[in-house]
Amino acid sequence: MKPVEAGRSNGLAVNASPMPEVRSHIYFAGMILLGVLVFVSPLGAVGNLVFKNETYSHIFLIPLVSLILIAIHRKDILAGAIGKPVLGFSPCTMASILYAAAAALRARFYAPAPQGQGEPNDYLSLCMAGVVTWVIGSFLSVYGPRAFRRGQFALLFLIFAIPIPTFLLNGVVSLLQHASAEVSNLVFTFSGAAYHRNGLVFEFSNVAVQVAEQCSGVRSSLALFILSTVTGYLFLRTVSRRIILALAVFPITVFKNALRIVTITLLANQVDERFVTDHWIHRGGGIPFFAVALMLLIPLVWMLRKSECLFRTPSGRQ
Repeated sequence: MKPVEAGRSNGLAVNASPMPEVRSHIYFAGMILLGVLVFVSPLGAVGNLVFKNETYSHIFLIPLVSLILIAIHRKDILAGAIGKPVLGFSPCTMASILYAAAAALRARFYAPAPQGQGEPNDYLSLCMAGVVTWVIGSFLSVYGPRAFRRGQFALLFLIFAIPIPTFLLNGVVSLLQHASAEVSNLVFTFSGAAYHRNGLVFEFSNVAVQVAEQCSGVRSSLALFILSTVTGYLFLRTVSRRIILALAVFPITVFKNALRIVTITLLANQVDERFVTDHWIHRGGGIPFFAVALMLLIPLVWMLRKSECLFRTPSGRQ
């Protein structure tokens, strides 16, 4: 007779890396509930911000996406998870420090973001950074570093729930605004239309159009960047190709912005001036042009994925 191998009983394989007990999930839910109680005020303000500032309308989806990613890979992430309360103590402490710093500096963040939100933008940025840090600390405490390493993408994805600090947001908007104007200038030149350019202003025979901050497409850029990040995680294996996909969002967004600017301007100049005032393509026509950006992004994902298959060695390495 052969001896029964360790980890086997009555011919049935026993899982060597069991899933955490239900009480571990209860502990984690309790930690999250405690965090909600601690950060209840800024969380409420962010909830209000989502409905008042279109730039941040994506925030309520971020925790849902993180939860779905963890649920999909829960067996790999949580198998053999061993909690380390000591490791989680430091992030939770840092979260409290960030909240305290936000409260102390709140008076200096006197200028709220656009759309009349109730709390200053940078105050909410610090608070939400504390919330994300608290969630990560709670996860480390209950499930340990091994589970964190396996689920780090889903957890770090929560960073997108942090409102962008004002200095960074202004810089991105300005960069997109001026880049879109430059590409629009090239397209106008190739179109053969007669016009005069003065900085961000394009003067035609019937209309004059300024590439304003609203033309930067920062909202669609952020949505496209988030989408590219998730897509890279799900469909690409190498970090280099995931980075290429994320960086490609900038030129795609600039081209999409320029296409919209040129289309609206030429229609206003040659058809009806209302195309730049109260026409739907100006007020809410972002979706068709966002579809154009997706049409450019999808083939890029396919090519990057194909390149991984072509350059993969027999051992599976690249």
